[in-house]
Amino acid sequence: MTTRRRLIGGAAALAGASVLPRVGRAQGKPFIIGSVLPLTGVYAGLGKNFEVGQRVGVAELNAKGGILGRRVELVIRDSAGNPQRSLLAAQELVEEQKADFLYPELPSPNTLAVLPWATERKVITITNSATPRVGNVAEFPYSFQLGDLATKRVPAMAAAMKQLGGKKVGVLVSTNPATVATGQQLVTDLPKWGMESVGYRTYAVDAKDLNALVQAMRDAGADIIAFDSATREGIPVVMSAMQTLGWKAKVVGEPAMLSGDLKEQVPAAVADQFYCVNYRSAVRTGPIRPELQEFINSIKATGPIQNIGFSGIARDIFFMVKYAYEKAQKTKGGFGPDAVKAVLEETATATDFEAGYSLILGNPRWNAKDHSAANVDYSKAWGLVKVSSPVDGIYEGTELNFNEPA
Repeated sequence: MTTRRRLIGGAAALAGASVLPRVGRAQGKPFIIGSVLPLTGVYAGLGKNFEVGQRVGVAELNAKGGILGRRVELVIRDSAGNPQRSLLAAQELVEEQKADFLYPELPSPNTLAVLPWATERKVITITNSATPRVGNVAEFPYSFQLGDLATKRVPAMAAAMKQLGGKKVGVLVSTNPATVATGQQLVTDLPKWGMESVGYRTYAVDAKDLNALVQAMRDAGADIIAFDSATREGIPVVMSAMQTLGWKAKVVGEPAMLSGDLKEQVPAAVADQFYCVNYRSAVRTGPIRPELQEFINSIKATGPIQNIGFSGIARDIFFMVKYAYEKAQKTKGGFGPDAVKAVLEETATATDFEAGYSLILGNPRWNAKDHSAANVDYSKAWGLVKVSSPVDGIYEGTELNFNEPA
């Protein structure tokens, strides 16, 4: 324990671990949410978008009476994208900070480093990590997933590539477990969409040069690239490779890489070649729903919005916590881990699930056999963005409507 304290203390000092001031003691014991995020390192851009959403979400919760009538406090630890630091941070938050709920991590490798320990101790966790393993009940019975499932991105990416005229697809993904799952599923499913996979390559998440891999795709006869990066830094790397090679093929990415101004990330010479599937809530296609606009107004007060989809889905987890813990207290007679787990497993049939609980994906439809996001209604989940500067974290683009092949 002493060693862990020193390691966490050093990590906090070096990497900016953050703790909201403990207020509200006079009104009773606060409800503590412990959160592990990659605020520095290769995933920092992603982590900071989620931090903003979490902080604004906590402010919203407190404005609505907190959780169980208790003021909510958010305690954040920075993992710097290192799985071992993620585990140490999670242990410190639960054992020393006495967190009532744990957000275990964001990048899939880091989350998977935390979940075995959290499972052994029956710690309820909900994460946005996209790898299918996160929602595997047999392996992690107290883990739930509220983020688009990696394999559920595949139909949207395939539909977008078909719409853009792709026939021979080069699949290029980072070695993150979630992106690998997306890539492997694409290779399997592309023939159903009338397309052919002509190459599958992986690369390190922090790769700075993809010229050779992109050239290999070109040599294999690809006329379009399915690209999955897990970080925004992958966008300028792959598009610079397209520019260097003078290759006019289009590139289609997925939500995890979107953050900030795409006009600054994509070289102007290849700007018309990059597209990205994104949450429809973060694609400007029409009027903004009132509950989402309320969140946008709250988050704008903290500074520029990089991607409202990321920040919104981070906020949504905390509202799911409020829903589950309060319903467990009301209907199960307490909010121990098994009671909360039972409530979360009833969301598939819940009649009291309000739109404001989950702004981005809606009801996750969890049940006792599946804690993943596989059962989300994805029929209106997606849009396709082009290179643009986001306004309030929303990119220019179009709705992506499609029917999956039988």
